[in-house]
Amino acid sequence: MGWNLELKNWVAQNLYLPFKVLRYLETKAYHLHCRSITSIHKDAKFVYRGRVYNIRKQRDAIKVGANSVICGELLTFAHGGSIEIGEWCFVGEGSKIWSSEQVKIGNRVLISHNVNIHDTNSHPLHAQARHEHFVEIVQQGHPPKADNIISSPIIIEDDVWVGFNSIILRGVKVGAGSIIGAGSIITKDVPANSLFLQNKIVKYLDENS
Repeated sequence: MGWNLELKNWVAQNLYLPFKVLRYLETKAYHLHCRSITSIHKDAKFVYRGRVYNIRKQRDAIKVGANSVICGELLTFAHGGSIEIGEWCFVGEGSKIWSSEQVKIGNRVLISHNVNIHDTNSHPLHAQARHEHFVEIVQQGHPPKADNIISSPIIIEDDVWVGFNSIILRGVKVGAGSIIGAGSIITKDVPANSLFLQNKIVKYLDENS
């Protein structure tokens, strides 16, 4: 028993600390990389597993405001897209915001984990064109043109809370102060100050809700 305890202490002292240092250095290096390819406020931060894929390679295509925390994934396509996130926002782990048109998120917006926000169909509707698009991605990377892929902007206004496992699709506006219940699918506009649950508006919120 004593030997096992000594072994555990040795492992903790000699392996765990270097692992923490390595993780810190890796995270720090990735944060510097994110800042080099996107426009991120100095007081915003990416935490462990937060990721940016700025395929457009235009720094202003992705903007993150002051005090926002990104644990999820932000991606713009080679043929277009922009993501703008305001101040004091949160994007949870496993959440993905993909844009080929525009995703604009206001201030104080909370996006829980495993949320998908996509302003595009990502692929053509026609089967042959879809296959050709896939082959091009695999062989050459994302194409700089995608005229046959449907996309339209998403706007999420101030003080919105999006519950985990929710999906927000192209062309919708989520009004200020609204709450999107966990597991919801948003395909149409959501009015301001409303509670959207089980794919419908349950009630309108006020300061006493």
